[in-house]
Amino acid sequence: MFSMIKVSSSMSCAIFRLLIQCTLLSSVLSDFRVVDDPGKGFKVIVGQETLLQHSVSSPLLFVGHGSTRFEELSGNFFIHDYVAERTGLTDYKLLDHKDGCYSIVLSKGQDSVTLILSDSKLSDLMTIEITVSSAASDRLWFRLLADIDEKVYGGGEQFSYFNLRHREGKYPRENVFPIWTSEQGVGRNKSNQVTFYADNLDRAGGDYYTTYFPQPTFVSSRNYFFHHEGPNYAVLDFRSDTFHEVEIQGRPGKLFISTPASDLMSTVISLTTLLGRMPLLPAWIQGGAVLAMQGGTDKMLSRYRYAKDNNIPVAGLWIQDWSGEQLTPFGKRVNWNWEWDPSFYPGLDQVIKNLTLEGVRVLAYINPNLDSRGSLFKEAASKDYLIKNSTGGIYLMNSLSFVFGSVDLTNPSAYDWYKEVIKTNMVGLGLGGWMADFGEYLPVDAVMANGQSGKDVHNDYPRLWAMVNKQALMETGKLGEVVYWSRAGFSGMSNATTLMWAGDQNVDFSYADGVKSTITGALSMAMSGTGLTHFDLGGYTTFGNMGLKRSEELLLRSAEMAIFGPVFRAHEGNQPQSNIQWYTNTTTKAFARLAKSFAALKEYRIAVTSLTSSLGIPAQRPFVLHYKDFDAPDTQYFFGPELFVSPVYESGVDSVLVAFPPTTGFKWVHVWTGKEYDGDHWSMVKAPVGSPAAFFKSNSPYKAVFERLLVMDRFQGPAAIVG
Repeated sequence: MFSMIKVSSSMSCAIFRLLIQCTLLSSVLSDFRVVDDPGKGFKVIVGQETLLQHSVSSPLLFVGHGSTRFEELSGNFFIHDYVAERTGLTDYKLLDHKDGCYSIVLSKGQDSVTLILSDSKLSDLMTIEITVSSAASDRLWFRLLADIDEKVYGGGEQFSYFNLRHREGKYPRENVFPIWTSEQGVGRNKSNQVTFYADNLDRAGGDYYTTYFPQPTFVSSRNYFFHHEGPNYAVLDFRSDTFHEVEIQGRPGKLFISTPASDLMSTVISLTTLLGRMPLLPAWIQGGAVLAMQGGTDKMLSRYRYAKDNNIPVAGLWIQDWSGEQLTPFGKRVNWNWEWDPSFYPGLDQVIKNLTLEGVRVLAYINPNLDSRGSLFKEAASKDYLIKNSTGGIYLMNSLSFVFGSVDLTNPSAYDWYKEVIKTNMVGLGLGGWMADFGEYLPVDAVMANGQSGKDVHNDYPRLWAMVNKQALMETGKLGEVVYWSRAGFSGMSNATTLMWAGDQNVDFSYADGVKSTITGALSMAMSGTGLTHFDLGGYTTFGNMGLKRSEELLLRSAEMAIFGPVFRAHEGNQPQSNIQWYTNTTTKAFARLAKSFAALKEYRIAVTSLTSSLGIPAQRPFVLHYKDFDAPDTQYFFGPELFVSPVYESGVDSVLVAFPPTTGFKWVHVWTGKEYDGDHWSMVKAPVGSPAAFFKSNSPYKAVFERLLVMDRFQGPAAIVG
C-alpha cells in the first residue's frame, strides 16, 4: 500500500520552489490575514479561525523525495510508497502585502518555497497557486492546523467511515486516505471471509480506503473546506490531533481554502460553487422503478408485463446486455462492443418507441473500453484512437476473460469519435439512459496522446469519460431528458455527470462493502460536492458457491432505503440465478409496495433534487448539515430538508434506536403510522422489513405528500422464487 512517513535529518537537493501568483480579485474578498511573531513563526487567520500556522518546531510545509510504485490487476491498484527524505522548511520571511496578496518565503538550506496567498476569483476562498521548479524533489507535505475534537468529512466517496478523522482507536492507519481512483474491492475489510476469498482468487479484496471516486477535498467541522485542484496522486492524512496533512506528489495544482462559514450547509454550497453542480434529473426517473432485466426482447417484455400485472410503477427497463452477452468465471457480462445486437434483442428499436409512448424508458450500458474482438475496437485501432503502451502499440488490458483497449480521451479526435458512437448508437436508438461504467483502469505506464503518462491522467480519466457522455447529450438536445449514471469519479464530476452510483457492493449487510456502505458513500459524496447518487438495490457482487447470495431481507432493506433517495434502480447482480430478485413471487408484492412508496414522493423528490442542481445542496444529507451539534448516528440522514431516515442496515433487526433532532414549533411524524415524536431525544422505533424508520416535520409544506405513505399496506409473508 503506502509506507509510514520517514523523516530524514538531511537532504541534498536542488531548490524546490513553490511560486504562487496572485489572481484577479473578486468583488467579494475572502477574509484572511497573516499575523507574524518575528523570529518565531506566523499564522494565517481565515475569517475568525487560525487555519495555517508555522514555527521552527512545527513547519507549515515539508519537501522530499521517494519512490511510488503502482501495481495494477483488473482495476485494483496496489500502491507501494517509500519516502527517502523529507525536510521541514523551518525558516521564513514575510515579503510584502499588496492588494489582498501575502508573499512568504519558506526555506531550509538550499530548499526554498515562495508562497503568495491571495483571494480567489470566487468569493470567500483563499487560493494558493503552486509551481514546482525542482527536479530533485518529487513531493510536498502541506499542513493545516487542527483541533483535537475536530471532525472532517468528504474525500470523495468513502465507504468505510463518514468522519475521516474517526478515533475508534483500533487502527490509526485508517485515518489515512490515498487519493487514487480504482476498483473499490470486494469485501473491503481484511478481517472478513469474503475479502480473504477475493484476495486469494484475484487479489480483488480491497481495503478501507479503496474507492472508485476519491477526491482531494475535505470539509471540516470548523465550517471550512480544503481542496487540491490537481489530478496528482495525493494522500489525506488525519492521524494527528493537532494538524491535517496533505501529501501531493508531482507538480501540485491550486489549493483552495474557504473562509469558515456560519454553518456546514453554507460550506458545502461554496464547495459546489467551485467544483460545479449537477444538472436537473429528468422527472420521469424520479417517479418509478428502473427494473433490471436481461436475456433478450421476449424476456424483457415478459418481465415488464409481470411488473405491470403486480402494480409496480415502472419508470424504465434497464437492459445492460443490449449489445449481447458473454459468460465469464465471475458470471454473465455484457459484450463490450457498444452497438445494438439485433440477434439478441430483435425489434428493439420499435419496442423502445412503443414503450416510450407508454411513458417507460429503455436504458442500456456502455463503458470506455472496447473488446478486442469487436467491430468498434477494430475501427478505433485503425484510426489510432486507443491508449498506447510504452512501445507505441495498443495497450491491451484484461478484465476477467476480456482482452480490451480503452479509448484515449486526451486525443480530441478519439474523444469526438466516441461521442458520435454514443449519439448514434444510443441516443439515436431512442434510449432513455445508460450506465456509464468504469473509468478507473487507466495504467500508470500508459502513453497518452496529449504527451502525458497514464499516471498523470489516471485520476482525471473518469471525469473525461463522464464529459463525453454529457456533451453527447448537450449536442443532441437530450440533457435533462436522458440520464446516465457514473461509477468512477474525481474532482469536477459534479459538473460532468447527471448521476452517480455506488458501484459493486456485496449482496450482504457488511459495514465495509454491504448495504451500510452505500449510506456512508452517499453522505461522503454529499460533503464532497456531488449531491445526486444512488446504488444497486440489493447489491451486486455475488459468490453463490461460497454462500454470498442476496436474500429477500437484504433486497427489501436496500429498496426501502432507496425510497428516500433520488433513484430507485434494481440490479440482478453478477450471478442473477443465485439472488432473490424483484420478480420473485411474494417478494414482488413487497417490492411493489416499496416502489409505490418511492413514486408517491415524486413531487417532493423533484423539489429536493432541484435544490441540488440550483444550489448544490445534496439530496441525501448527513445530519451535520442541519444539526451540527446534535449527536446522531452517522447513518441517519435527511432526504431534503423536511424528512429524515434512520435506516436498518443489519440482518434480523425489526427495531432501531432513533435520534430525534430538536424541534421548534413542530413534531416529528412517523411516515407509516402517523405517530408524533418530540425532538431532542432518543427512542426505540419499530422498523419491520418494508417500513423503515422515517419521519417528517408536522408543519411541512409537503405534509400531504408524506401522508400518502400512511395508506401503504405492510408486506408480510415468506418468499418463493419463480422461474
